[in-house]
Amino acid sequence: MRTRVYITVDVECAEERGQNQPAQGYDLRVFGRFKNQDRELGIGLLMRELEAFGIRGTFFTEALGSHTFGRAGLTEACREMVRRGHDVQLHTHPIQRVANYRSRGEPAANDDIGSYDVATQTAILREGTQILEACGVPKVLGFRAGNFGANNGTWEAMANAGLVVSSNYNPCYFQKNCKMRLDDAGSGLFAGPHGVWELPISTFTERGGGERHVQITAVSLAETIDYLVKARALGLHEVTIVTHSFELCHIDSITNALGRPNTVNLLRFRGLCRFLKENAADFEVDTVGALAERIVSGKEAPKGPFVKARPEGSFKEKLLRLPEQALKRLESRARWAPVVV
Repeated sequence: MRTRVYITVDVECAEERGQNQPAQGYDLRVFGRFKNQDRELGIGLLMRELEAFGIRGTFFTEALGSHTFGRAGLTEACREMVRRGHDVQLHTHPIQRVANYRSRGEPAANDDIGSYDVATQTAILREGTQILEACGVPKVLGFRAGNFGANNGTWEAMANAGLVVSSNYNPCYFQKNCKMRLDDAGSGLFAGPHGVWELPISTFTERGGGERHVQITAVSLAETIDYLVKARALGLHEVTIVTHSFELCHIDSITNALGRPNTVNLLRFRGLCRFLKENAADFEVDTVGALAERIVSGKEAPKGPFVKARPEGSFKEKLLRLPEQALKRLESRARWAPVVV
């Protein structure tokens, strides 16, 4: 059996932050449209990279921000991702319903869906699903909470809303936003309560304790490949990798719409896609939508006991990651990047 790899992209705008950072809509945070660039550096770039290696991604797309930023941008994004054969599932950030809350003199909404009761969570999920489907998504069956901020009640709310696959369980965020806990949780796909299946975020343990999740901007390509190899050796059947619609670019100016490619992250993402294509005998890239459809049709019925072990990170690769991250910060401050797109 090949190890299934899920490349997941959180597609989202941004609310007002701090005292001086304005809200950012679809052009900047989703499409990556900059006045000083000839090509888009957001979801379009991500799709080009995936497609160059014959891969489809799952794009968890935030729906509630359309109340602030309008349906037109969301509809354009959804239809383009669907047209190109990618998978679109639900993502929510309740705070983005009124993303310009500070300018309006209103309090910020709690952004973690798990902070709400089950009835409210259900209503949020139903609304988000209806918005995405109205924007051109054929069928929504999967969900990821903003900030991974789900709790055990989220599984019940998902079942109420007709959602089948959750991708929220993130040990790296247990001390932050993620309040999901389950004794029978696995490191790959496992059975959650209320008939919902959980596709957890892939994490590894670091020397000295703690967890780090496999996210393009957070770990090096070498660490990601190291994780994939070790996960397969442990018998994990699923690996879930995270990125965002804006991780392959630097946004230099919100007000002037200026930006550049993020060289380090782009090369990491490209290298991951190349590795998966070159090692297709061992790894199969799947989508959350395809997984959910198999579950609904009865073609997929994972059974326990589930693998609970998580790979250990490589101390050597961690040390090599540090200068990469420093280079990325330097590139961001220098407002310069080589041409790599």
